This record gives sequence, C-alpha cells and structure tokens, in this order.
Amino acid sequence: MSCCVLRKVRDFSNVSRQSLCRQLCTSVAKQEDAKNNALDCPKRNSDIRTMRNQMFIEEKKRQLSLIRRVEKIKVEYTGIPEDCTLQMNKDLSTPYNCAMHMKSNIKTLAALALVNGEVWDMHRPLESDCSLEFLRFRDSEPAQLNRACWRTGSFILGYIFDRALKDENRVDILRFPNNPVVEDGYFCCDIDLGSLNSWQPLQEELTALSIVGTKLIKESATFERLDVDQELALEMFKDNKYKCQQIPDVAKSSVTGSHVTLYKVNDYVDVTTGPLLESTYHLFQFTVTKMFPMTCPVNGKFVRVQGIAMPRALQIHYKAYELLTERAKRIGLQDPYRESVQTSE
Repeated sequence: MSCCVLRKVRDFSNVSRQSLCRQLCTSVAKQEDAKNNALDCPKRNSDIRTMRNQMFIEEKKRQLSLIRRVEKIKVEYTGIPEDCTLQMNKDLSTPYNCAMHMKSNIKTLAALALVNGEVWDMHRPLESDCSLEFLRFRDSEPAQLNRACWRTGSFILGYIFDRALKDENRVDILRFPNNPVVEDGYFCCDIDLGSLNSWQPLQEELTALSIVGTKLIKESATFERLDVDQELALEMFKDNKYKCQQIPDVAKSSVTGSHVTLYKVNDYVDVTTGPLLESTYHLFQFTVTKMFPMTCPVNGKFVRVQGIAMPRALQIHYKAYELLTERAKRIGLQDPYRESVQTSE
C-alpha cells in the first residue's frame, strides 16, 4: 500500500500522504461492500441466463473433446428423394447432416427424424449404424410432430418470459408438459413470477409477449440438445428451486439413470426430455393467448401461460387462425399434464 501511495504522491504532489491513503482505503472498502451486496442480492435473469448458456457451451465442447478417433457408421435412409446408404461419422453426424447430402430440399422440410424407429432430434448425433427416415408436417401420420410442435411452443413460452420482463423481476420456469395433449388446443407453461404471480395482463400486453416469440421464429433459431450428468444440471439450475426438486427424478427416469436432457435456443437453456422441432423456422404463427394465476400445495402460487402456434407447412386463413386462438384462450378443464389417450392427432 505504501508503494502505491508514494507513486500517487508523485502524480498529485498537492495531496498529503495521509489524505491519499484515507481515500484509497475508503475506495477499497466500498468495492468490498459492493461485492458483498452483489452476493446477497438475488441474481438477475440475464445473469442466470448467461451462466447457464456458458456452462452448456463448455460442456458441449468437453464432450466433443472426448471423441479421440472418428469412426464411420452406415446410415440406411428411406424416403424422398430416393432411398440411399450414407457413410457418416459416429457421435458427430446428425440427421440434419444426412439431409444436407441429399439433392432435394428435404433438410428444409424435415422437422424430426426416425432413427431405428425412435423419434430423434434433427441435430442429435447418431450413435451407431442405423435406419433413418424424416418426419414432415404433411405426412399422413403427424402425431409425433404435433406433440413436438406443442412441446416446442411450451419451450418458447419459457424463452419469452425469461427475457420479456424487467431484469430485476425474477422468473423461474416451473415446468411444461413433456407429453402434451394436442387435442386440448393449446400448449402451456407454468412460471413463478414472484410478486407478479397475480398479474392478469391486458390483450395489448399479451400481444407484446407474442411479438417476442414471433421474432424468435423469424430468426430460424436452431434447438440444440445436450445430455449432462445430474450434478452439472443441478449446478446449472441451482437458482431455480423447482428444477432442483425435479432434476433427481428426471435423471432417475433416464436411460442411464443419471443423465438429464437439456435444450438450448440462442442463449436460453431449459430441461425437457424432447424431442423439439429442428428449429423455429418450422413455426409460422405464434400467439400467447391466456395467462392466469394458480395455486397448488407443492409449488404454491404461480401463473399458467397458454399459447398456440401453427407450423409453416400448414398455414391457414387468418380467420381460421383467429378461431383457433379464441379456443386456446379457454382455461383448460382438464390437467394438461395428463397422458394423451389418442395415438394420433
């Protein structure tokens, strides 16, 4: 400290050593107080979002670094423009990469894939020799795509509220249906808005929220999937008490018994088993239709947000969409987390 003071005195000869030392000590004390206050104050939504995004990116890099040698796998594709066999890279190549090798615009039309008969994300790496098909919204059996569309809509609702409100208003995503019931006519997401849990927005405010989702759709933002250990997931979501309660059960129900599946769009990360659509390009219209307060013994007070979206491949007349929007404003009479009894929609 004395050396610092002497150097300062040479620059400010008219300031006494005692006065300068007092100023420096006061400055250091203020900085320490600011650090302590920052630790005590609740984190802002943007800070939490940045932290989770960075941890997602670093873990993805770490997992890729574990691939020491590139192995080839055989992919037997069935569908348009023609059946073919592809040689791809194990744990690196994705169904989307396979679509890039085909002459038609299938990579634009395909929203999901079937790998060995299992529904698969377009950007999820292939793990072994497999059969491959692509799912499009105009297929004769769109059940899996319909559920993925609703699941993606719920994910986007979380994205919207994570950034639409003032940064100091903490937003914690409780949950949304991993197996949505499409026949209800809306998707939903349960959110803890803290002091705003009693907020009942005006139509103008719902429109403003919808615009945030519409902007994301126009970006054609890709949904990235990543499987992580339970410990890392708990660290990423340590600021969300609801996720900390859910993650152990999610990990226990996974194939390995210890992994949690995360998805990321832009810098927003959340937990869901998926699958989600390839990107927001596959959606065309998006509307936040209803928001109302709820209370339950487990989670206390929160809000349920409902919405509706239409796929780009199934654009309809605006009057028809208005009717669907009005239907989606109804408060659901049945639990949206119940299992769907239908096998196709």
